[in-house]
Amino acid sequence: MRYGFLGPETTFTHQALLQALMGPLPVRPDDGEQTLVPYRSVAEAIGDLVAGEVDAMMAPIENSVEGGVSGTLDVLAATGGITIVAEQIVPITFVLATRVPSSLENLEAVYSHPHAQAQCQGFVRDNIPGASPQPALSTAAAAREIAELDDADPRARTAAAICSPLAAEHFGLHVVAEGIEDTKGAETRFVLVERDGLIPARTGADKTTIVAHLAHDRSGSLLEMLEVLSSNGVNLSRIESRPIGDALGRYSFSLDLEGHLEDRRVASALRGLHRICSRLVFLGSYGRADGSVPYVVDHNADTAYEEARGFVAGLEALIARE
Repeated sequence: MRYGFLGPETTFTHQALLQALMGPLPVRPDDGEQTLVPYRSVAEAIGDLVAGEVDAMMAPIENSVEGGVSGTLDVLAATGGITIVAEQIVPITFVLATRVPSSLENLEAVYSHPHAQAQCQGFVRDNIPGASPQPALSTAAAAREIAELDDADPRARTAAAICSPLAAEHFGLHVVAEGIEDTKGAETRFVLVERDGLIPARTGADKTTIVAHLAHDRSGSLLEMLEVLSSNGVNLSRIESRPIGDALGRYSFSLDLEGHLEDRRVASALRGLHRICSRLVFLGSYGRADGSVPYVVDHNADTAYEEARGFVAGLEALIARE
């Protein structure tokens, strides 16, 4: 099996993939040789997944501080033939690291992924307000960029990377400050994506991810969609609007539902959404990393749906036929 991830090595995405490979995989058991392939972007990794160059890929989808990862959400929504089969949650902590020993007073530039920059902006503002933020494809890419500076380069002392402790250690950087994240206990959620559409079986603690386009741009359209979920007792753990891209003011909605396709309430909700949405994309039903079991009232339990179906079927049997 070949697994893609947002690289280089030591990114949080790499850590999430290593976590996933420590346990049994939900769809395709993998007891053979494993090859981990780093990518510069989620779009590139998804492209190779669809083309068959890799068998699965790990990507960040949601951060407890910044919310949804738009790059991942948009690529997943636009790509057919792929399915989320699992998720991983990784605690996020950052260090500030330089190529050679330096101090906060010397720093003029800070390199990192924009999400990491945002999660550490309070520390940067309070301790190195004059340092300019420099974007990188990932926190590990920022660490590698700093590590590749020549010792004689002035930036070796004036430029730093915001990265994970693992990345700083891996690239041989000097840690100037640690635990610099503004929100302690922050986490990022990652999803393992495969092709060919196989769906893991229900565990009882599951999540379903979909993308829905409203059929009409009018008052109440979003409420209609939410009422379908509410009437079936399906709770949301995430909802975000994303631009469709063809015109201003046109948006789709990316949603995480509590429950699995095998749950009658979730299946019923999806049928209802399919009727009222102009486009409905199913991205996967998979076990929750936190093991949280949703609260379901009696009238939304599977047995209630089966009893209701039997009730209507009994009535339909009484219809006079010519």
